Amino acid sequence: MSGGYTDAVRASRASQEVRTERDALLKRADQRTDLKQFIPCDSKDRARAILITAAISVLGMIPYVLMMLIWFFVYHESFAQSIISFFGFVALGAFFLVGSTKRAMGKDRPWMWWFGGVWLQAAVFGTIVGFFLYFRYLAYYWKYEEMRTYTNVAAAQDSSSFGDGSMFLFSEDTRLDSMRSVGYRSRWTGETFCVAPLTDVSMNQANTISFFAIGEGCCTPRAEFLCDDAGDFTTRSALRVLEPEDVVRPFMRWAVQGASFPKYIRAVKLQEATYATKAASKPTLLIWTKDPVKVKDSFYHSATEICIQVSLVYFAVVIISVYFVSWKLIPKQKHEGVIRH
Repeated sequence: MSGGYTDAVRASRASQEVRTERDALLKRADQRTDLKQFIPCDSKDRARAILITAAISVLGMIPYVLMMLIWFFVYHESFAQSIISFFGFVALGAFFLVGSTKRAMGKDRPWMWWFGGVWLQAAVFGTIVGFFLYFRYLAYYWKYEEMRTYTNVAAAQDSSSFGDGSMFLFSEDTRLDSMRSVGYRSRWTGETFCVAPLTDVSMNQANTISFFAIGEGCCTPRAEFLCDDAGDFTTRSALRVLEPEDVVRPFMRWAVQGASFPKYIRAVKLQEATYATKAASKPTLLIWTKDPVKVKDSFYHSATEICIQVSLVYFAVVIISVYFVSWKLIPKQKHEGVIRH
């Protein structure tokens, strides 16, 4: 009797639990479930991310592009204008950063903060890259452009008479005396700096030598000079090697420290000691070449090539970085669906 009663109670409880569970499921039958957790992104979000990336990257690169143009075309003429432009970019970038806060504009604008950051670093990076290109290449190119070309120059003439000359076409009797060349080897870098005197038929051992052809790593320690077009006996033209103080303003001479010119002067001193010659107090160093215009233009072309290479890498890094940041700037969208249980 007690056993039958117990079974009846158990059956009643089981039936009640089934009804309770079924009622709970029925109550949730029309409940909407957020599907966003199952959809990490969609094509619309991806399109928004691409648009945000394009806007911030392209517009944010404006200071970089303009700073490059300033270094290439403005700085050599107007230092003040270049400085004003740089600080103008910095001030505008700071405005974007400050303006992105709720305290400044009444509303937080994350996109403006990121845009200001890209803008500022573009201005700074453009200044750094341009600084290197200018003092390594462009300063020399623009100085050459300002200087004159002289023809029918005799090696016996005093080079101080041609202080404003960049390119020279020497007289037909001028020759490169490679038999009295030397190679000066730097004990710090191991590089060899080569010099060879220019002479003409009117000169003898007692004459002062004003012009020296130079090169790096293209000679033996003594009596063999193979730099540039030295091997072509018809060469009579040359491009002047500029001293660091010739190409920059006095307060910027520190930027061209490490130039090779002083090392070639040491090579000239070695040449004097080796062959008992007499060099001018300020000898003119030359690149001995059949096409001095091409050598001059190479300074500009080298700067342009490096600028393009660095810029492409920099743009790629910025675009990739901004793309990942752009996902944080996409407005949160409600992705809802209906799942019936």
